[in-house]
Amino acid sequence: MLKRLADQTLYEILEVPPDASSRDIAEAVERARALYGPGSIATYTLMSSEEASLLTRRIEEAQSTLLDPDARRRYDDLLGDRSGAANAETSEADAGDRWPARVLPLVPQPDRDEALREAEASAEESWPLRPGHVAGASAPTPPPPADGPPPVHPRPPPIPLRREVSGPAMTPVPLPSVAQAGPEPIPLVSPAAPGGAPAPEATAWTGEVLRRLREARGITLQQLSERIKVTRHHIENIEGDRFALLPAPVYLRGILLSMARELRLDGQKVARSYLERVTAATAPGAPRPR
Repeated sequence: MLKRLADQTLYEILEVPPDASSRDIAEAVERARALYGPGSIATYTLMSSEEASLLTRRIEEAQSTLLDPDARRRYDDLLGDRSGAANAETSEADAGDRWPARVLPLVPQPDRDEALREAEASAEESWPLRPGHVAGASAPTPPPPADGPPPVHPRPPPIPLRREVSGPAMTPVPLPSVAQAGPEPIPLVSPAAPGGAPAPEATAWTGEVLRRLREARGITLQQLSERIKVTRHHIENIEGDRFALLPAPVYLRGILLSMARELRLDGQKVARSYLERVTAATAPGAPRPR
């Protein structure tokens, strides 16, 4: 589930790990400004003006906090306190869900000790001790004679034991799980153009728009090809709107969904918009859409 912009950490805003170097953070700030700056395609088509203003303020906050060693240290300590409190709440919730161990009641057995004493006395009378059984003696047991079968020692009588009877098994009643409401994701709604102007052609998700967004995110063709497992010439043909060189629509749709996922776009909208242009361009006698 996506976090709201106000709930994301400064590291999540810049898309860097918490142990990123100052150089990586500075590069991430420049990359975020280029991608979400005023007038950019991503800001214009993917979020409202209020969300864009909030994102710009959070990028500035990330720059002033994470590039200052003292301010970053205090911010990291604050993040650690929040994480520890969240872990403590989770541990307490888990401990409250566990059932205590059920202890079976002990059944009194008055005859057991007496039976054991009788069995031991009977064994001592019928089973003579050998030298090796004397406490502290270490003399080895003599080997049996070569001729004749080995001597057979009588076995002690079995000890009568009373089986313990446990109480009836109790099946714990499952506790109803309480669903924890998480933060609602920010819907990606394209805002209306200022002044009543029509939406730009970039909302049609042409190959040029996809290429500009990829370059704004700092992703090369080779990196995108390796991530989505598609050859470079397919990506180049898609970004160049070379419809006659594209694969079958069923494969093209999968490629578009993968590209949109890497660019953090709505894959269904991107695939539907681009495939409509392909269908219109490849129809007999139809002019190529602009």
